[in-house]
Amino acid sequence: MTTVLLWRIYIYRAGEVLGAAVAAAPDPLRVVNSVLYAHAVMVAGVVAISVGDELVIRHPSGHTRPAWIAVVLGGPALFLAGRAILEYAVFARVSRDRVIGVLVLAVISPAMILVPPLIAVVAAAVVLAGVAVVDAARARRRLSAEPPSPPGGPS
Repeated sequence: MTTVLLWRIYIYRAGEVLGAAVAAAPDPLRVVNSVLYAHAVMVAGVVAISVGDELVIRHPSGHTRPAWIAVVLGGPALFLAGRAILEYAVFARVSRDRVIGVLVLAVISPAMILVPPLIAVVAAAVVLAGVAVVDAARARRRLSAEPPSPPGGPS
């Protein structure tokens, strides 16, 4: 399920118009550098999520170690942060839902030490699902697709 959520969050608009954003940028190299950095952060998040999933598969119940929380919740936070960087590179803005998602993951982190690892993974998936739902709702409210408008370009 997490993989589907990550795909949905990634591809929603910025992933679809990435090439057009680079072409429209007054400084394409700057946009490409931002995009590369964003992808590195997102990949780090995916790797952390994978490590967390492996830990939870092996130890779904019992005590949740603080290091496990770092990968189980930190991975999605890294992914959302990277996706926010990508969104800024493409649209010169960041959606609130990504920032809120990172903040929620940070706020719930201390409480996750009190629950089994499986619950921590479910909590992370719920946050990612919330971001994906808000993205979908935003897309339905828009009458037309938002064109790319990278930083430094016409607004």
